[in-house]
Amino acid sequence: MPTLNRRSLMRTGFLAAAAAGAVPLLGACGTSSGGAKVQDSEEGTASAVLRPVAERFGLDEGLDLEYIAGTGPGDVQNKLLSGALDVSSFGPIGAAVSAGAGADVVLFSPGLNNHVRWLVAENSSYRTPADLRGKAVATPPANSDAYRSTQLASAVNGIDFDNEYRVHQGAVLNGLALFERGDVEAIVTIEPNATRLVARGARQIATVDDLWREGSGQSSPLVLNAQGALRAWVQDNGEAAASIHELRQAVHQHIHDDPQLLAEFHESYGIGADEPDAIALLPERLVDAYPLDWGNTAFDNFQAQLDKALEFGIVDALPEQDIFLDLGAGR
Repeated sequence: MPTLNRRSLMRTGFLAAAAAGAVPLLGACGTSSGGAKVQDSEEGTASAVLRPVAERFGLDEGLDLEYIAGTGPGDVQNKLLSGALDVSSFGPIGAAVSAGAGADVVLFSPGLNNHVRWLVAENSSYRTPADLRGKAVATPPANSDAYRSTQLASAVNGIDFDNEYRVHQGAVLNGLALFERGDVEAIVTIEPNATRLVARGARQIATVDDLWREGSGQSSPLVLNAQGALRAWVQDNGEAAASIHELRQAVHQHIHDDPQLLAEFHESYGIGADEPDAIALLPERLVDAYPLDWGNTAFDNFQAQLDKALEFGIVDALPEQDIFLDLGAGR
């Protein structure tokens, strides 16, 4: 069976290459186009509104999707690798780590831009993440894209995140509890939880995106993750993968066309009507988490992350095959 070619193939269009015979196992060439087990929306994560928006506009009609819930960052990646999910959020560093363990994960559709925030209590004396070195910090699990991007953004600024902070890893809700009890000096958390905390008076001192840009010299937003799948699944289910890609792009476009959708679906985020300040902040703070780009800019960003992760020892090696697929090109 021919292997998928290097990055030049991805940039000229994966489906165009398939049409030319370079990748004969894709659905575009007549193989399976069945359904897919996909990650469901989860309260407390930025992905929580994706399914409701899709259903509002009928974007998933005619698609054979089985929604399977996870328990937050890190868990859905485990479910993909175990086979419980066909498609889930997956970041480039996680894909590289998985490749080193023998799991061939590819990224084929937009996920989320980085929405990881550093927060401290309103009366805290700390002003920057560097000020917190040696202090207790709550974080998502170590195998999550949020944690890995925090490691990376720290490294490009000369900080060894794992060794220079007293890191308390755990589920997102556990981190929130630690922070609200005052058991940690700061929390590194994702949206919409960061917005809820800011609305209650917490102070945001940095974003991982800003730290990455400052330390790496990159100008484009830091991409947190993408829609990932095992390469074999994409090869055998090219039509389903392409449909999921188109669905995700359409959902993101609707969000950008009307950011107030994020406030309207506040309950999907897990934010109740009794939190009007948080609801009002959602459109402004979260709209940029849903990228419209899937192509060279995103792939360059992923590659920059991988190169820096290798440089700083966050990954031991880069995958032998490219992990970024453009299923939209050539359609």
